[in-house]
Amino acid sequence: MNSLDPRCQRLFSSACDNNLSEADRTELQDLLRKSPERRAEYLNYAGMHADLFGAVRLARVRDNILREIERPAATVAVRGGRSRAVWSVVGLAIAACLLLGFVYRGGQDRGAGNAVAAVDRWPGVVATVKRVESVVWSDGAKALLVDETLQSGNVVKFEGGLLEVEFRQGAIVVLEGPAHFVPIDPNQGALYAGKLAAVAPSWATGFRVATPKFEVIDHGTEFAITVGGDESDPLVNVVVTEGEVEVVSPNQKNDGRRLFAGEGVRSTGDDTDHLEGEAARLLTEKLPNRPELKNTIVVGDRWYDWRAGVERQPRREGLWRYYTNADGPFGEPTLYSELLWNAPTKSYRPADFRRVGEANQYVRVHRDGGHPGKGREQAEDGLDHYSIAAFTVPEDGAYRIESGWLERHDAKRWDIDRVVDIAAHVNDGPILFQRFCNRSGYVAFRGPLGNLKAGDTVYVGVGPNGVDHGDRFRWGFYIVRETGAEKATAVPGDPGAPPI
Repeated sequence: MNSLDPRCQRLFSSACDNNLSEADRTELQDLLRKSPERRAEYLNYAGMHADLFGAVRLARVRDNILREIERPAATVAVRGGRSRAVWSVVGLAIAACLLLGFVYRGGQDRGAGNAVAAVDRWPGVVATVKRVESVVWSDGAKALLVDETLQSGNVVKFEGGLLEVEFRQGAIVVLEGPAHFVPIDPNQGALYAGKLAAVAPSWATGFRVATPKFEVIDHGTEFAITVGGDESDPLVNVVVTEGEVEVVSPNQKNDGRRLFAGEGVRSTGDDTDHLEGEAARLLTEKLPNRPELKNTIVVGDRWYDWRAGVERQPRREGLWRYYTNADGPFGEPTLYSELLWNAPTKSYRPADFRRVGEANQYVRVHRDGGHPGKGREQAEDGLDHYSIAAFTVPEDGAYRIESGWLERHDAKRWDIDRVVDIAAHVNDGPILFQRFCNRSGYVAFRGPLGNLKAGDTVYVGVGPNGVDHGDRFRWGFYIVRETGAEKATAVPGDPGAPPI
């Protein structure tokens, strides 16, 4: 930080030491609001102090940072008769330290919320742009393209048109301009202005949208939100068109107010609003028409279902197992070798992983991801050695993989290895799909597995695609069973089957 000018050095140091005067607060606020470069320097500086603070959810932290940077430096009254500046740079310093020191696991709202050590070279994708229709971008805002990925804190701001965004955990939102929206984590966003419609499938239950007045929490539903009025006192309306949501005000310590289909609430939080119902319905009609979003139940969650094992023993409880294709190609499960729990690394590994030079030496599967074994260009047997998660379906039905994602760690090495692949099959059947993820990249996957019988096994593996140098990966996916009248029972490759 020696390159910082003395003014910034003094302000940054005072903020992190909780020793800012009111004049310094205003000066730092103005500096950070006007200069993205200074904002980045400040976050980096605060990162040096991350060990001074405990972990909190990255979603709330990053949301607070962005909100405070853009909010006017007004003074408002708070309980107890005292007043405080809405812009709290001390709070921002703490938040920045937490942000740099920790990263929210994200992907799974059910049971999630734990923080893990941050790695600065993961892509960190939380959402993907799926549709852009006649969008007029705001001055200074980045123009987004279809399939462009979004990270936590990316600002989405436009004056007109329609934008569809799919969150990594599966919730889909349609924004109508003028709108100001920020994705927070794989199952949460913040709407500061504009209109939003959202649908959250069963695997994205708990999807949250923060607004200037309250937070809206999905409980398996379809809903719409509008944020308008004056910036200093926004007007927020929430209307539910299907299912149920929970509306939580900042001063509520327990459960918030429950709203059901046809009900709404004004920004005051205590008046039922029927006036916006028709507008909300029209906006939700612009959501994608995907029957599986509403007619499925989750039977397997790769992250949430994770369980540690018994030292040097395979996983024998529950519906999940972990393997590597030790003696044959991926796709021939009779030649797979089951992995054993290794407590020191908190992962499942091959029995012989300590033998240097073995094709499966680096194979491991842990809660967040893992690492494949050697590739066909390295292994003596000429095979790509996969890290494999296997799920046995509990009952007959039509099954799907939903909200699958894989990201590759950027090893920043000199070697030519730039790709890992993810593939799947059922029992000893054909490979259903194979997708590739390049260095520091991200790939999503989903699609039907077909009509399965109780006891059938779905194998999903990550391979080295020839060479295994620096192939650390993170991933997540859901196994869902279709329950509605419209079932996507086709198998990938059949005519009319959607891509996986």
